Amino acid sequence: MRTTIFRLDGSRVVPEVRQTPDWQPYAEYEGQRLDGVRLFELLAVPSAELQLVEIAAGGGFVMHSSPDIAFCQVVRGRGKLGLPGGTALEYQGPELYVFLPGTLHDWHEIEEDTLLAVCLVKQM
Repeated sequence: MRTTIFRLDGSRVVPEVRQTPDWQPYAEYEGQRLDGVRLFELLAVPSAELQLVEIAAGGGFVMHSSPDIAFCQVVRGRGKLGLPGGTALEYQGPELYVFLPGTLHDWHEIEEDTLLAVCLVKQM
């Protein structure tokens, strides 16, 4: 996925284009093993973090929550979003989820490579 960040240089708007994300392995989250997950951190500012997260078919992301609001768009992919107690919602991109602080969830039974565009909005 091509990504572009627009910055001001004086009064001029300058695009910073990346043809492909600089994916980094994301093998562990808070001491728990992740399967088939990669991360690209687009931008971090005091009030938010912007990320792309990719979960490969057959992979998964463990049950977790955040102290932030997570605006999470499923750009592409298909699988299940798990909630505490065993509830699972089938997803198929494009789809949008907004997780309020502390809401536990996981990503499992990933049938198609899944790309998530995530904005973590910090609680000030």
